[in-house]
Amino acid sequence: MKKHILIIGGSAAGPKAAAKARRMDEFAEITILQKSNELSMASCGYPYYVGGFFDDRNMLLSTPTGIVRDPKFYLSAKAINAIVNTEATSIDIVNKKVEYRNLIHEETGTISYDKLIIATGASPNIPPVEGTALDGITTLQSMKDADFLRKIRDENKIKKAVVIGGGLIGIETTEALHLAGIETTIIELLPQLFGFLDYEMAKLVENYIKTKANVITKNGVAQFLGENGKLKAVKLQRY
Repeated sequence: MKKHILIIGGSAAGPKAAAKARRMDEFAEITILQKSNELSMASCGYPYYVGGFFDDRNMLLSTPTGIVRDPKFYLSAKAINAIVNTEATSIDIVNKKVEYRNLIHEETGTISYDKLIIATGASPNIPPVEGTALDGITTLQSMKDADFLRKIRDENKIKKAVVIGGGLIGIETTEALHLAGIETTIIELLPQLFGFLDYEMAKLVENYIKTKANVITKNGVAQFLGENGKLKAVKLQRY
């Protein structure tokens, strides 16, 4: 009897798990449920797409040979049924069923499974302060976010930007905005950028970043200030 392996999440870990499952069992029925329209996104490349290192967004979704990893690709190349624009709404672990809802057509249904893998990834850590709903605030966690920032770059209307967080994505996004000609300030709550480095090494990074952007460490965001629903400024915890 064929096993049915169901995977919730189609960004990076989900498709990798599906491919591994296929190698382990050539006869299993494997299904991926993906909430967004894209599959297997190269999220580490988002800042480089925003910065204009390349212009074709499909490069974030393609194999090394240039084939877009869409549902047709997974079905034909790996016999994996990838369903996009579909959200898992509940999990019945007793009866081994997952209810889902198609976000385009509002259709609902149920999928049974023998093995369930949850690979939904992380959620952006947004500061719990007033003003986060203002227009002009975005994360960089999805293709939608990358498209939003790329549009800002291409329109060339924004003159100043603030990046909150001095980790890898924050630094790469800062460089991307700098390449777009936007005056950028990066804010980090810790005493240094790249908290995983020792202090001396982190200072070398900070000195380099200061040639491209303003750097504020040991400070956090107190409030996002807006006007007519649009972001105008960022208020810091300490001046």
